[in-house]
Amino acid sequence: MNKLLAVFLIIAIYLIITYAYFYDFLGQKKLVPPPHETKILVGTNPNNPSIKYAALGDSLTAGVGVDNYHDSYPYLVAQKLSSGQNVQLLNFSQSGATLKDVLTYQLPQTLSAEPDLITLLIGVNDIHNFKSSTEFEKNYTRIVKDLKKTNAKIYLLSIPYLGSSQITYFPYNLIWDFKTQQFNTVIKKISSDTNTAYIDLYYLTKPAGFYSADQFHPSDKGYKLWSDTINVN
Repeated sequence: MNKLLAVFLIIAIYLIITYAYFYDFLGQKKLVPPPHETKILVGTNPNNPSIKYAALGDSLTAGVGVDNYHDSYPYLVAQKLSSGQNVQLLNFSQSGATLKDVLTYQLPQTLSAEPDLITLLIGVNDIHNFKSSTEFEKNYTRIVKDLKKTNAKIYLLSIPYLGSSQITYFPYNLIWDFKTQQFNTVIKKISSDTNTAYIDLYYLTKPAGFYSADQFHPSDKGYKLWSDTINVN
């Protein structure tokens, strides 16, 4: 009995320490989004934008992990779109955002802006806040159905694999990876049900990595890899 209790205590201590280490490491780095305006004009004639591109999401869409906003994936995507036309990039993302934050803050802004194109990358914080797949599907479906009111082209981005082995230890690496794949299955289903485009970032990020200083958010190489995969038109 004493041996079992000792084993239990060792396991419990390990779980607590490894969990705390993950968040302590992120907290020590204190990465913040690079400075940028909510509205950015990209193209040869910034006084006459041709299309509006709205980017919704959390710190990944805000560009945490790079020093220059021009290295973030929304800006890189806007650059690709600006070939032969001007683009007004509207980045409504917020660091730490969850699905409920998108519903409360970002969705109203997007509907008011009436964009021509939308990308949505959200869910990482819902995973780490232990949200169920049922709640995730309910809120994600509501967001997409409301976004459909804009008549914009909508691209749903899968949740990437995040966290290098330097900060993500067993069993959390397996748990968070499982939840990521579970939520991505939900996103893919909603994409099919609502006739919106689905872009898979997960298969890219798991083998590639390309992490920034906090070993969680992407580096400029990581965001460049994402933008190369996000083919919008």
